[in-house]
Amino acid sequence: MKTCVVTANFNCDPGKVWLYLTKPTLNHWRTDVKDYEETPDGLQATEHNTDGKDTQLTFTRREKNRCVSCNFQKGKIHGTFTAILLGGGDSTSLECLLDVEGLGLFAKPKTLLEERLEMLRRALGA
Repeated sequence: MKTCVVTANFNCDPGKVWLYLTKPTLNHWRTDVKDYEETPDGLQATEHNTDGKDTQLTFTRREKNRCVSCNFQKGKIHGTFTAILLGGGDSTSLECLLDVEGLGLFAKPKTLLEERLEMLRRALGA
């Protein structure tokens, strides 16, 4: 199991950050996701990735504009992801925790998480 924590700051409302975090195809901000399906209750989701593989998500916590947490499975890779949003008005601090199992010995989950946050930064323009 590999664990990493990454913090990012955005010059926008937490609601906007939350919206993008929970909708990976919104304005195509996640360039690695081509399609996204969610169950009516919002607790199960499938990301159809551009590499042809699917990522299955099971949300364990969804506190609007404050916290999202899920378990995920993509092939042999599985783990948990938690994002905590702090702030209000025009400022958001986002703390992300990623626990991953199944990545190779030299894989760097922190790099993967930082890449996603950079995609988010570009999408938000913040």
